[in-house]
Amino acid sequence: MRPGVGYLIAGVALLAGGVGITVASEHTVWYGAIVVGVYYIGRGAYILLRSPPPPPPLPPA
Repeated sequence: MRPGVGYLIAGVALLAGGVGITVASEHTVWYGAIVVGVYYIGRGAYILLRSPPPPPPLPPA
């Protein structure tokens, strides 16, 4: 797995959880989960874009 993919997965999960709980409840707003989710998505995308490209596949022997 390339670097940064874990941050993207965690960010999407946090963002979806925060938005889901906010929509499902009338009085609770999970700003923390939404903000941290967006931050993790941005951090994961930054790390992923800055990482070197994967090596080419090995030729068949």
